[in-house]
Amino acid sequence: MPKTCIIGAGISGLALAWQMQRTGGDCTILETSSQSGGAMHSFRKGDYLAEDGPNSILLNDANIENFLYSIPGLKERIVEAAPEANKRFIVRNGKPHAVPMGPISAISTPLWTLRGKLRVLKEPFTKAIAPEIEESVADFVRRRLGDELYKYAINPLVGGIYSGDPEKLSLRYGFPKLYKLEQTYGGLIRGAIGKMREAKKGDAPKVRKRIISFKNGMGELPEKLATALGNNLNNDVSIQAIRKVENKWQVSWNNRSAETFDQIILTIPSHRLHTLPFDSDICSQLSFLETIHYPPVSVLSLAYKRKDVSHPLDGFGALVPECEGHKILGALFPSSLFSQRTPKDEVMLTVFVGGERQPELATEDTEALKAIVCPDLEKLLGIQGVQTFCHHKHWERAIPQYKMGYGNLLQKMKALEKQNPGLHLAGNYRTGISVTYCIEAALAFSANRLLKTPASASCNG
Repeated sequence: MPKTCIIGAGISGLALAWQMQRTGGDCTILETSSQSGGAMHSFRKGDYLAEDGPNSILLNDANIENFLYSIPGLKERIVEAAPEANKRFIVRNGKPHAVPMGPISAISTPLWTLRGKLRVLKEPFTKAIAPEIEESVADFVRRRLGDELYKYAINPLVGGIYSGDPEKLSLRYGFPKLYKLEQTYGGLIRGAIGKMREAKKGDAPKVRKRIISFKNGMGELPEKLATALGNNLNNDVSIQAIRKVENKWQVSWNNRSAETFDQIILTIPSHRLHTLPFDSDICSQLSFLETIHYPPVSVLSLAYKRKDVSHPLDGFGALVPECEGHKILGALFPSSLFSQRTPKDEVMLTVFVGGERQPELATEDTEALKAIVCPDLEKLLGIQGVQTFCHHKHWERAIPQYKMGYGNLLQKMKALEKQNPGLHLAGNYRTGISVTYCIEAALAFSANRLLKTPASASCNG
């Protein structure tokens, strides 16, 4: 197996390193900060627990489940979301409405008008777009489902997932499963029926679909991975040089002698790649990755006395459509999902501000952010009273945007890897932004390419 250096100990780098290590690979991980996990970090203060980054994992794949169970000491730390918190809310006319969970509730919901509901009936008769045409998420949804479903379903969803603008996001790369449904089955409703039939016939390992976190928050996942990796993980690293020498890669760090590797995998955010000490020609080749946009997002976790919040908070959270004119993108209800996030008689909200929609509102000033957030919470959730807890995390560059034209960037990534055998680009700017996608990518890379020589390996080939 090739000797591998992974630069970056976010979830992508840690997952890839662990999968390589547990399958007998020789792997060294270099992380410049003192803490591993990247954006995945939990903040604990007494009985309060807040998340700076991802709040949960949707577990619906046996391979992901097996991977998590393989990490020493992690399985017993898993907590499942409360089943009664399965509702999702979308705001319309200033009030949160539950997203329909089935055909009967879809007919009766006040979230969409009768005209909007009838428009959906045209969806099975809408032709699939030609595969050579790249379409934005907004255009795709308007074409297949109509403008109202775009405004009061997909627009807030994109704001919640990407903190992004559906008019600019590429459907093919931002939501590849939706794109594949249309291309494979001809439409969304047909695709849903087809997938259900395949699931009944298929013999793939089944896993109970559920939302999970960990007893001390999502930060436990990178913590357990870091412990399992042991001395293979190096924190507080200062990398002096990365050089290509024939078909090998020499990396020197912390003033020690250069070490030679067969392959090097870069998992740090794309906007930081230019800071790595490659030779000038490779630095020049990497420069195009700086064009991938990461909008700013501020995350504010607030706790209140239960009696001071009139909304029952009986769900996952509430998303706010752009057309509603509020300043927040949405709010999660983490204390409804998982126990032991607040004292018994309190609730917690995690609120998101900024993104592509209103980047100027994302601020490092906690008091200024509260002045933005609290009026919206009072109107939408009926909050009266003062906070009992506040935690603020500001991300100057939050989530990579898979914008129109992303396919050209992907081709450049492949060309760069082909020109530099043994050099691989990985991370959420390439393989998907969710925790699940990052782990899936790590498993796929390890399974398909670990045994290949660096000259024949290609991250997305």
